Amino acid sequence: MPLSSLIGSPDSLLLTEASPQLEKSNGTTILIGDIHSCSREFRELLELLSPTKEDQLVLLGDLVNKGPDPEGVLEIYESLDCLCLMGNHDLNHLEADEGKGTLSQESRRTRGLMSKSAYKRYLKAVRKMPLIFETPNLIAVHGALVTGLSLVEQPGKILTGKTTLEPSWKDHLDLDRPLVVGHKRYGNVPSEPCIIENKFYGIDTGCVYGGSLTALIMPTAEIIQVHAARDYTLDRED
Repeated sequence: MPLSSLIGSPDSLLLTEASPQLEKSNGTTILIGDIHSCSREFRELLELLSPTKEDQLVLLGDLVNKGPDPEGVLEIYESLDCLCLMGNHDLNHLEADEGKGTLSQESRRTRGLMSKSAYKRYLKAVRKMPLIFETPNLIAVHGALVTGLSLVEQPGKILTGKTTLEPSWKDHLDLDRPLVVGHKRYGNVPSEPCIIENKFYGIDTGCVYGGSLTALIMPTAEIIQVHAARDYTLDRED
């Protein structure tokens, strides 16, 4: 059974209401990197991809924070038949709402950009976000995996990127399938994905920083990108 409802080890992340996500038997798996409130690029990428009902669409987390339009991203997400993994920014909103932490400056800014009703819907969506998506052909998480631990032993704080590992972690992977991650720009060129063929695909390519929003189509490993209109972090007053 796929571990898409995995909560992680007991040191964190006991609040999710995620339920098992059944993989689709036909079509492809389309994975999209960190969106970070960039609704324009998200919409443009989806138009290029034109996913069908047979395709499994997986967002790698960090739907919001840093960018200009969190509510717009939420509305697009709600219109899709897709799965979104939990990223560290999503987790920050959830933990603060449950009294397990405080909102970061980025999260406070995002909450202020959203209507109360939209923010409530976002929190409801986050509670359903799993930490791992897997099929017989791939594994996907937002953050990272700890070498030497099975999937069921992986700490939630590592899976979500709440704790960030040194970049070299990816060089020691020993999995039976490729791993797809977001969270961090691993490539020599930040706007391009980091690919170790048939082993590792890092597809956070810094859209919110003026890079690209990246989709990976599996099993063909085709890359589709939309370049960001600008560095949205320069718009912030904080």
